[in-house]
Amino acid sequence: MMNSRSFLAVALLVALAPATVRPEEARPQDKPDAKPPPAGPRHPVGPDVPLTEDEKSRLEKRVTVAGPTAAAVQAACERAAKEGLRVVVLPAGQYVFDSEVLVPAGLTVLGEGAGTVCKAGSKTAHLFRAGGDGVRFTRLRLEGAGATTSTDNDTYGITVERKQDVRIDHCELTGFSYATNFADEATAQLDRCSVHHNLRDGLGYGVALYSGAYVLIADNEFAQNRHSLASNGALDWSSPKTLGKYVHKPGVRKTHWEFVHNRVDSNDLSAYELCAVDTHPGMDGTFVIERNLFENLRHGVGIRDGSGLIAANVFRSFRGKSFRPFVAISVAYDTHNNIPVEGCMPHDIKVENNTFSTEGPPYRKCEVGKAENITLDGELLPATKAERPPPPPMPLLSPMDAEGKLRIGTRPR
Repeated sequence: MMNSRSFLAVALLVALAPATVRPEEARPQDKPDAKPPPAGPRHPVGPDVPLTEDEKSRLEKRVTVAGPTAAAVQAACERAAKEGLRVVVLPAGQYVFDSEVLVPAGLTVLGEGAGTVCKAGSKTAHLFRAGGDGVRFTRLRLEGAGATTSTDNDTYGITVERKQDVRIDHCELTGFSYATNFADEATAQLDRCSVHHNLRDGLGYGVALYSGAYVLIADNEFAQNRHSLASNGALDWSSPKTLGKYVHKPGVRKTHWEFVHNRVDSNDLSAYELCAVDTHPGMDGTFVIERNLFENLRHGVGIRDGSGLIAANVFRSFRGKSFRPFVAISVAYDTHNNIPVEGCMPHDIKVENNTFSTEGPPYRKCEVGKAENITLDGELLPATKAERPPPPPMPLLSPMDAEGKLRIGTRPR
């Protein structure tokens, strides 16, 4: 994954119309108590949000971790799986991880709020990995090796590879190289979490997803991450040595993610204040960025590959280091660290009904460089018109149901 580069193509700066929010019943996790905000989280966020009475009942039968180490957490997980119990609870306290905990299928790892601290025991520690489908992490605070840009921080918070229907909710994740990592056709939901101060230079991901992952990211708070979300496809990282370019691995589905109703705040503690949410060159899949609040940033959304929808977001109060321009949305072709990527081209992207506040210093609202078939509020930008087959319908990710299944449908065109 790479740093942003300046766009060499012509920029088109467009002020878009105010947001029009679609009916709320389109994607609620549960029924809100009041009318949701037009952008940003609809629900309380973080590990100290109390369990509902229904959750208390469903999570009542449990195994309690007996010691402050990763080994004790692993032992509790294995005991719960053996005894047919669905919950492992970590009482309030500090747990130091010197090894990765593999969580068996169907298990919920439950903390007691921000007082349950799972902490990296070294600068290379990986805390949790989903070891099966249907795993859930909730009411935990996870801490990596440090909340600075130091490049010797190689810690991971939660890793999900190949597993299905994994949920991470009501957690706090801070100080990692990769706070959350989704890959290899995993399906997952990240919701109602606080993800902040993941600043490791060169990495520093709140959410990293690639290689065919399908992930719904909803109702979270992000701040001070190098990238709050960074995405890619399934690239063969060895291919430049023989082919002079990156190529895609055969047989892997296209990555798809939906980033909805989140709040994304400043990353001015990072070295370069890159775009908060991005597609890397190689992310040849699809995305939805909808009804989010972006504020106090230098660069909100940066699209360098793939197709999708950027709609009904609110952008305001841009600020940061002044050596580069302030940008809400950018769409333009790029290389991967100066190496071309097979088939890379941002294309068939709709940008519509976003709100751009006049608060703060001037900023570029929508900057479009080399790209194909980009529409702004229903108008095709002539400079991007290209003859190419229309993309297939995008997936539609709906929040997990009562059985913990992420519902995957087809989004109407």
